[in-house]
Amino acid sequence: MNSPDAAVRSQARRIVGVQLFLIAIGVALGHPWVYFILWLAPFLTVWRVINRLRSIAEHGGMQRSKDRRLTSHSVRQTWPARFALVPFHIGWHLAHHVDSGIPMANLPKFHAELRRTGYVTDELEYRSYTQLWSKLSGR
Repeated sequence: MNSPDAAVRSQARRIVGVQLFLIAIGVALGHPWVYFILWLAPFLTVWRVINRLRSIAEHGGMQRSKDRRLTSHSVRQTWPARFALVPFHIGWHLAHHVDSGIPMANLPKFHAELRRTGYVTDELEYRSYTQLWSKLSGR
């Protein structure tokens, strides 16, 4: 939390805040071990599936190219996806690959700028992760 970037410090505080909140729920319920069920157990199990789905969404079916539009998918971000699959704006993955030095908190604005300039078009962007996975599976 000692970053000079205010957005990074804010993001770190939110992460710590959520973890403390989960611990507080367990303590309030009289069962502090609940934290491990709410966080650690999913991390050790479903996180691997979520991480794989995210990897497919980021690069599945793409090719090697200097043109980042051919190496990374662009998927519109919905709040359920941001909550469960691509937290901290990493779902704006094409924008991330165009300039990986952009702080994650600024990726939505950078993506909007890429759209405004015509670098990202409707033809390059999927409406949802479900639409992307359907296309990748050949449906």
